[in-house]
Amino acid sequence: MKKKLVLVVAIVLVAVTACVLLVGCAPKNPSDFLEKWFDSNSKYMNMGNIEIGINGNIAYTKTKINDKDYYSYIEIDGDNVISYSGVVADNKIVWTKKTMTKAQAKEMLRLDKDIESINDIIKGQMEFSSEDFKDFDKNFTKKDGVYVANENTDLEGVTIKLSTKEMIMTFTEGELEVTYTLGIGYDKITIPKEAKDAAEM
Repeated sequence: MKKKLVLVVAIVLVAVTACVLLVGCAPKNPSDFLEKWFDSNSKYMNMGNIEIGINGNIAYTKTKINDKDYYSYIEIDGDNVISYSGVVADNKIVWTKKTMTKAQAKEMLRLDKDIESINDIIKGQMEFSSEDFKDFDKNFTKKDGVYVANENTDLEGVTIKLSTKEMIMTFTEGELEVTYTLGIGYDKITIPKEAKDAAEM
């Protein structure tokens, strides 16, 4: 009996340890999730017809504008930030390439801090941060598994679905509704040879 109890305790400890290593199990709240998301080097974000994926020092974006598909990659290579842009024309993707230094990219994007990684660019471009949800318990109520912002708060009109690896936020104002899906974990990104070989702008 004692051996069984020791075995059960050992299994529970292994499970808890594994859970902690895997992004800390389920996040406590959106602020906790966003901190993990911003710190992760492998993640994604979808908003409407915009898809963004990040893995290491490469970011990938796909979007559709007026029924045209657009693709882009941003790569940090040494002191350079290289962007590759592609648009579908006559059933093939036409690529262009632009290279700038990290300092030039920082100035162009109006970032507050120097660029060391793709994450620095993402953080500087996001419209929200973990600080927006610091009073989460006071501002949200859980209804049917979904967190709903309380009336007469700054976040009224926001709903959040939260899991270990994904957070879905919906912002509603009048007839306007925007949904962000943020996820942790993204496959390796490979920049197409055609993009790498494109003419420099």
